[in-house]
Amino acid sequence: MPSAVDQEIRELIRKHGRITFAQFMQSCLYSPREGFYSSRANRISAHFRTSPTSHQVFGDLIARQLEQMWRLLGAPSLFQVIEVGSGDGALARSIVDACRRMAPGLAEALYYVAADYEPWWPPLPTHPTGLDDGIVGQARPNGQEMSLGIQRVKSEGVRPFRNIVGCILSNELVDNFPVHRFVILAGRVKEVFVTLAGNNFTEVLDEPSTPRIEERLASLGVSLPEGFRGELNLAMEEWTGQLAETLERGFVLTIDYGQLAQELYSPQNAQGTLVCYQRHAVTTDPYQHIGQQDITAQVDFMSLMRLGERCGLATVGYTVQRHFLANLGFSSFLDALQTQGLSYARMELRRIAMMTLVDPEEMGEFKVLAQSKGIGPGIDLLGFKGQET
Repeated sequence: MPSAVDQEIRELIRKHGRITFAQFMQSCLYSPREGFYSSRANRISAHFRTSPTSHQVFGDLIARQLEQMWRLLGAPSLFQVIEVGSGDGALARSIVDACRRMAPGLAEALYYVAADYEPWWPPLPTHPTGLDDGIVGQARPNGQEMSLGIQRVKSEGVRPFRNIVGCILSNELVDNFPVHRFVILAGRVKEVFVTLAGNNFTEVLDEPSTPRIEERLASLGVSLPEGFRGELNLAMEEWTGQLAETLERGFVLTIDYGQLAQELYSPQNAQGTLVCYQRHAVTTDPYQHIGQQDITAQVDFMSLMRLGERCGLATVGYTVQRHFLANLGFSSFLDALQTQGLSYARMELRRIAMMTLVDPEEMGEFKVLAQSKGIGPGIDLLGFKGQET
């Protein structure tokens, strides 16, 4: 029997005749009727592995970068970290724990908000007044002590927050924004629409549903050959605007897999970058397991930078994850395994888990982008020393 979200998509198609792939992907992932990310039946770790769930050192090293950001802001008494797409809270917990152990000054000032479309991890200590009293983005109220903890929030983005001084953080979030798919046919851009052929989902090509598709491609200056298939993430435009409105002063740190436009829209990606994850199996067919599989597409980091600059977010760092973590002291954590009194087998298991974070064949080629607002030029962030762009 089709799932509720499968039925929802079919109803949309019957009503409108066809829908854009972005509409299809939006429903598959975020529909309240059993979408992949809105269903508590789905636990992300059952479908794919992320950097925070691979090893806690990922959070330890990001905490080091956050501490420098805090100092660059003048070590304010309130430093807010808004993690969007926090999932099961693995990154939030490891960062907060690392601050307790390694950065007591930052720990005293830290107010960590873990926001997700459908948060489900166990309750953790929170600020005594919560979010509804307006504490986010404002000085702590008189007579209130801010305890180090994590505030969990159900949110689709950053709109609930305001006047943030600190860092807006995301890890593997933007790749899940709904994308429009296109094909170059007879030298023209045609959009991929989803419809029904009998009882089966099928694709049809037609003129783009919005001029923004051709405008984005034209702005990138890429040459696309006949038959090229690709994806465009138009949702990042609104997302970047939200970031700029929310952040008063500080940083945006985005970690995801993707490429610059010239690489993303190149012959090696002539069939697009869309992939699906279902129970650790990887496929390129989004029309199966509706609502039960993740759907992702690589991020165009060039567009993300340009959009940010238009909104007042300056690009201050861009590199691959393995360089970012190395600059923050990854090797020292790896060396420390030798001093922890572990058995050889246990030490080797931890070493392998840590190495997935920097292995180019695993997560080492993920990209890390840092943007800033209200700080001024000449920022030299630790994680981007000798950065490769």
